[in-house]
Amino acid sequence: METRQMKRARKKEAQKKFKLPAGKFSPVDLNIREHPHWMTRAFINNRYVVMINDNAKTTHGTAIRAMVQRHDDTPIPNHWREMQNIKNELFGGETIAVEYYPRESELTDDHNIYWMFIYPNNILPIPID
Repeated sequence: METRQMKRARKKEAQKKFKLPAGKFSPVDLNIREHPHWMTRAFINNRYVVMINDNAKTTHGTAIRAMVQRHDDTPIPNHWREMQNIKNELFGGETIAVEYYPRESELTDDHNIYWMFIYPNNILPIPID
């Protein structure tokens, strides 16, 4: 559990990073960092951390689930464009991703965390008009 002092220190460190250009994402070495059991890989830059589960179970098999969070735990400004840029850099410009909005009864909204899912081809209906 993160204490108030830990949150303040994290936000102070984030403010230092935000003064720098965002930069490209770098992989995180999961062998030297504590991480959630489901995480298969992660990336970080001066704005965001992206935690990825390459084996997320869904009702139609597995998908890639990516959790995106700003270092200062605040909402993502210019949200759609930022998520599109993150998706493009980490998964490719021609990859289709879906941002997930759960049922209200399943909502956990403790932090400003955004989820995107990348499904195998032909799982999602794609608009043609």
